[in-house]
Amino acid sequence: MKKGFTLAEVLITLVIIGVIAAMTIPTLMNSTNNQEFRVGLKKAISALNQAMSLNYALEGTQIGAENLSSSQNIVDNLFKKRMSVITTATSGTAFGVGSTGITATDNQNVFYTADGARYAVSYAAGAYDPVADQMYYGLILIDVNGEKGPNTVCTNAQQPTDTYVATIYGNRVVAGATGSPDANYSKAAQEVVFDKKASNNTTATNNTTATN
Repeated sequence: MKKGFTLAEVLITLVIIGVIAAMTIPTLMNSTNNQEFRVGLKKAISALNQAMSLNYALEGTQIGAENLSSSQNIVDNLFKKRMSVITTATSGTAFGVGSTGITATDNQNVFYTADGARYAVSYAAGAYDPVADQMYYGLILIDVNGEKGPNTVCTNAQQPTDTYVATIYGNRVVAGATGSPDANYSKAAQEVVFDKKASNNTTATNNTTATN
């Protein structure tokens, strides 16, 4: 007589496998998404800084060298010439700014790049950042996966989402928001980029170019 599994044994085994899968798959998916968001921000910051370096090497201009209009044009050229932009749009309220208070309303100030990321630029005429001890010229909302959800500004690096804030200086882009270094969304962006808790001494963080 051949030995085998009874129908009841097979069903019990399938139920156990289903329960284990139901418990582990969501955690695995969440971990995968978290890593995707982290890598996406680091890639975006690195790409922006490389574009700035390339733009300066080829054209000898950097943001803030001239007036606001010229600075805005430099940012536009930076994205359109160096960032593989596939389309632009006006943000309005479509690209949520959440608790950051960033109002990105300039015409055609949202840039979609070939890697699926989305950037909304809020230009500034130039203001002094006492922490970094230099002028800054705007903020950028970086949505690492474009219009794909959750489209939420990250406020906790331990639970990363897909949208982050960064500051535009004359020759670099740094994770976090100048003027609000203690804000949750600013700390979260810095912590994600540097893979650690943001230091209480924000000067060191802001004076380090994030090119990881």
